[in-house]
Amino acid sequence: MCRVLLMNKQAEKEIEKTYGLDRYLKYLEKQMGGHGNGFALMKNGKIIKLEKGVNLDVRDIANVFRKTNYDWAIFHTRLASIGTVSDSNCHPFRRGETVIAMNGTESTVNFLAKIKGITDTEAILETMEKYHLSLASLKNFSSIFVGFYNHKPFVVADNTLRIKILKIKNNSAIAFASSFPKKFKNIYEPKKCFTWNGGKLDIELEKNKKRYFPIHYDNYIYQEDLYGQCYLEALEKEGGNVA
Repeated sequence: MCRVLLMNKQAEKEIEKTYGLDRYLKYLEKQMGGHGNGFALMKNGKIIKLEKGVNLDVRDIANVFRKTNYDWAIFHTRLASIGTVSDSNCHPFRRGETVIAMNGTESTVNFLAKIKGITDTEAILETMEKYHLSLASLKNFSSIFVGFYNHKPFVVADNTLRIKILKIKNNSAIAFASSFPKKFKNIYEPKKCFTWNGGKLDIELEKNKKRYFPIHYDNYIYQEDLYGQCYLEALEKEGGNVA
């Protein structure tokens, strides 16, 4: 399991204003990451930057986001499941003009991943490339995929539990992420699984509701969802420190 974020430049500004960009990326890292971070940026349909590594700090990533004129950005923080902890196994992965980052674990490709010494995500991307598969092929998995495909941003969500959407009326800001702190008010969740490849956000949404019960432990809250999967979330009480 990992944490993912796909946002446009306008959403970056909203996140900065509401929570602080550094703080938000750290929030995601503290939840289910810490084994390496990575990001990719797209402008006018072209990938202009991709960087990843075990020691890549979220503060450095936030600074790149602020200083770069991009249309769409991907951020991924990894919690290793399939594949060793290494720079090469950090997300996102690129083949040509396709970039993919994933939140989930896909044991169906574990055999191929182990043979090649890569992650399940990279094994899926290599298979897509070899057989010229479209985004529709990702619907055969249960994970959340974000990235760039056909010169546009994309999200493929075959479950609705681990994807939330920041969307503000009368504002072009939009962000897809694994989760948002409670301080964010304009957060929605999809009612159904969906595939989005840029353009109009034609997805049936409902206001986000926390579906967790908290288990306090030291300075963190382990939030267990209805399916028994644990999430690590920094304390969100006023004055809480997630850095």
